[in-house]
Amino acid sequence: MMKNVAFLSATVAMLVLSGCSSKEPAIDATTNGSSVGTNTNTNNANVNSSATDNNAIIAPVTTANANANANDVSNGSNANGSDAQLVSILFNYDKFDIREDMQESMTKDALLVKGKTVKLEGNCDEFGSDEYNYALGLKRANAVKESLVNSGMTPDSITMVSLGEGNPVCTEKTQECWAKNRRVDFKLP
Repeated sequence: MMKNVAFLSATVAMLVLSGCSSKEPAIDATTNGSSVGTNTNTNNANVNSSATDNNAIIAPVTTANANANANDVSNGSNANGSDAQLVSILFNYDKFDIREDMQESMTKDALLVKGKTVKLEGNCDEFGSDEYNYALGLKRANAVKESLVNSGMTPDSITMVSLGEGNPVCTEKTQECWAKNRRVDFKLP
């Protein structure tokens, strides 16, 4: 009986701890014909469940919606779709803080959506469990929301949704492609 309990406890612990790697996976150089290094940044995002709010939801994406979004990007149009001037805010691997190089874009987007109702869609790359990616997408959307509120928007005019890894704009197996999927999109009604 004690062996069964110990085995069950060890199994549950392994499943819980195997959710997401702290390293970005290496790319097989034979796939795309070039040598790409592995990012070994081990500074993981600090997960804080109190960072979400009541306007946030986690929603699975249908294949049709994901394909439509990917087609928009491949045709050269903005992934946001609602307003060609809005720019998606990109994030680093396993992070939800707004990058320094995205601050100018964040400021421009804040000016464009000020006084309007906006929906923020948090997205992730394909790495990590579904649950982890939904949570990370929501944290990314919340970081953008906090920036918008700090710039003068009312919190009630902003809704958030996490699409996890279900809404990729790029499906190639390259670092550049995965980086495009780590983003928050702005949607205007």
